[in-house]
Amino acid sequence: MIVTAVILGLALPVLAQQPPATPPVLIVPGQSIAGVALGRTVSATLGRLGQPTEMRSLRDGALYTFPRYGLNMYAADGAVRAVSTTNSLLRTADGIALGSSVAEVRRVFGPQFSDVVVEGLMGIAYDQHGIAFGLDGSVVSVIIVYPPRTQAAPPAAAPALAAPPAQIDLALTSLPRVENLKPFSPETQYLSVAGFLRYVVYHQTGLWLTQNEASRMLQEQLRARL
Repeated sequence: MIVTAVILGLALPVLAQQPPATPPVLIVPGQSIAGVALGRTVSATLGRLGQPTEMRSLRDGALYTFPRYGLNMYAADGAVRAVSTTNSLLRTADGIALGSSVAEVRRVFGPQFSDVVVEGLMGIAYDQHGIAFGLDGSVVSVIIVYPPRTQAAPPAAAPALAAPPAQIDLALTSLPRVENLKPFSPETQYLSVAGFLRYVVYHQTGLWLTQNEASRMLQEQLRARL
């Protein structure tokens, strides 16, 4: 019996009891999402996915969006640098997918992670594996893969306006801890704490968080401190 699976708009014949070596729904940390591989040329990737719904220029490259597949592709120098997904059909080999809990993520990937912003959502990153998770409360809402980093960036004890990173990681931004800062003081450059968070993230990425996003992230930091 032959079952036809349609993933990413491609008709893939799947023989019963003979699954493909690399399932097209697989998220591989540090390597690929649904076969969209890091390091592959943009032209080859577009040849498979088709034209994006939107292409947006970023400071260090470009963002290609494919909402029909639930994919975003970040590229620089003609190659894929990171891929994110909001497609609930896609999952890691251990079953982590959209809707997984933080507890499930930590069970699979361990307790060593850093706090980040993932496409506007507060989240956690496993740089050593090349994967990060944007969270809606305690549930995974977006997953991004990127090249593993052998040494994670040190946690920011106090927010600092560091020079922008050379690599393209605008979807994945270290989230400074600001919940203990005094608003409208020299340490927040006389801004509100949420406003200062927006300011720091903008200098790291070139993108502005909305006021609601910044306020929500600040409240989550305050709750985590309790």
